[in-house]
Amino acid sequence: MPDRPDGDVEVKDQIQWASYWFAVIAVCAGAIIFLFTLAVIATQFTAWQQVLKEHFGAIIGLPGAAAVAFAIVVFLRQTEGPVEFEGLGFKFKGAAGQVIMWIACFLAMAAAIKWTW
Repeated sequence: MPDRPDGDVEVKDQIQWASYWFAVIAVCAGAIIFLFTLAVIATQFTAWQQVLKEHFGAIIGLPGAAAVAFAIVVFLRQTEGPVEFEGLGFKFKGAAGQVIMWIACFLAMAAAIKWTW
């Protein structure tokens, strides 16, 4: 069977799109489960209502920031190609660039939540 480079590119594109949509669906499913659990706790467990009220930024804000940071990194990668990050004497490409970008986005959002809460 001869190697077909065009076929390999098509398969790679299909795998990338499948993984992209799997990630989007997984984040949406996780958000739905999280919000359902939160609704049950907030409405049926009165002892937890005070905890939720006092620590709303940590309970809602940080998981939301993590999901938004994930979405930012995934959407940037899909629209512009592999993420590359260079700073502080380091250069990150590919998956390492995505991880560093996610950490930077998440820390910025977590700091904003802390400063405004």
